Amino acid sequence: MTHEALDHAYPVEIAALTPGEHGRQVRIERPGTTPVVVVCSSRRQFEEVLGRERPDIGPDDEQLVHWADHPGQWTAT
Repeated sequence: MTHEALDHAYPVEIAALTPGEHGRQVRIERPGTTPVVVVCSSRRQFEEVLGRERPDIGPDDEQLVHWADHPGQWTAT
């Protein structure tokens, strides 16, 4: 899966949609350890991963969650 590079300015970054891909790359910074990078194909999957890795951050927190494009959309159409 190829995605544009994330800039790591936010604790949670969601990469741009890529035509033909079934999800988005999500990078989650974890204090004191290596960031988690996963591919999520739905909001539910994103919420599960975020809740496990950073329960202190809500999925709709615009100050901490950055979308590269099309906020809220999970698959390229």
